[in-house]
Amino acid sequence: MPDQPHAATASERSRLTAFGDHLITLHDELRRDIAALREEASRLSADGDIPDPLLLPERLHSHCLSFCEALDAHHTTEDRSVFPFLAQEHPELSEVLDRLTSDHRIMASLLADLRKAAATPSAPDFPTDLERLSVELITHLEREEHYLVPVLNSLTHFPGH
Repeated sequence: MPDQPHAATASERSRLTAFGDHLITLHDELRRDIAALREEASRLSADGDIPDPLLLPERLHSHCLSFCEALDAHHTTEDRSVFPFLAQEHPELSEVLDRLTSDHRIMASLLADLRKAAATPSAPDFPTDLERLSVELITHLEREEHYLVPVLNSLTHFPGH
């Protein structure tokens, strides 16, 4: 007799429910990070005692690169494992997953622009590029949470768990 999938125990169910909750936690960290970057960038443009206001301070540059790496890693994980799994288990989400994947491509381009602006000795495009990414990211996070958190919190199994 082939192995039958077993019903999730209370402990397993709790752990599975945490996937949707964990996504919100990750998204909240990304929201806080981009808000902090925007705050740092606005202080930079408003602060008159910086020796050369066109040069991006090392702290802001480093923070920007760390944020870009974290966002890129988050999206890579979703694209390579979460979205394919959800597409297989929930084909009704195909349009949503296509849209979210498209959002990731748009943000990858915006991240490349932001990294380039941050690496430029004079960073005149940095605030604009950061704002463009911020608007796109916040919209994307809200879309992802709206459509995926309920599904993630209803899963009875997940690869590797």
